[in-house]
Amino acid sequence: MSDGDLVGDIFGWVGTVIAIYFYVAPAVPFIKVLKGELSYKDSPGILLICSFMNCILWADYGLVLNKFLVYFANGIGGTITLIWITIYLFFLAKKNVGLACLYTFGLIAGVIGLLILFFKISEVITGYVAMVFNILMYAAPGEKIFKVITTKDYKLIPIFSTAGGFLCSLCWFMYGLISQDINLIIPNGLGLFFAILQIVVYLFYYFKSKNELKDFPGENEDVV
Repeated sequence: MSDGDLVGDIFGWVGTVIAIYFYVAPAVPFIKVLKGELSYKDSPGILLICSFMNCILWADYGLVLNKFLVYFANGIGGTITLIWITIYLFFLAKKNVGLACLYTFGLIAGVIGLLILFFKISEVITGYVAMVFNILMYAAPGEKIFKVITTKDYKLIPIFSTAGGFLCSLCWFMYGLISQDINLIIPNGLGLFFAILQIVVYLFYYFKSKNELKDFPGENEDVV
């Protein structure tokens, strides 16, 4: 193994650990959903399905090109995400277990069909489709950036998750750079861009809010 491969594997493993953290993170809101403290409608069902398809396509891409870290990370991510989707579909089906399982099996069958199709065509098509899904996932926070700009409420951006997303994108970008894989470089490069943009917007309105409080210290005081 060359030094470049070793460095690439280090970035890949760090990226894998961070990615798994993000896939596990929805456990908190879904526990609240199961307890009845939160509505399933507050869960991003469509985003979860896109995330699942994204993971499965990347896992397929990793298998085709024999890239262990790519299919390992996304295989775990797809499995965990499928659990959240099943819980979401259970409540969508009004707690009908049979109907929820039918929805889940239908989703799995559809995705497997796509995998077989892409696997038969070529790894190039699989890589391009996976890249498109990845770009869509990274572009999703654009809505939050717009809301922060219009409302000036910096708290709408989950800064710790965004920072984690930045690190995850950075690791996979470096992994793609070292392995010279354009399908990993482009989406994770865009992921870096969107993460940096979110952090800049967050910090701008954070400090702007703090400065406004200093200029008007009695603004929030109750009138006696």
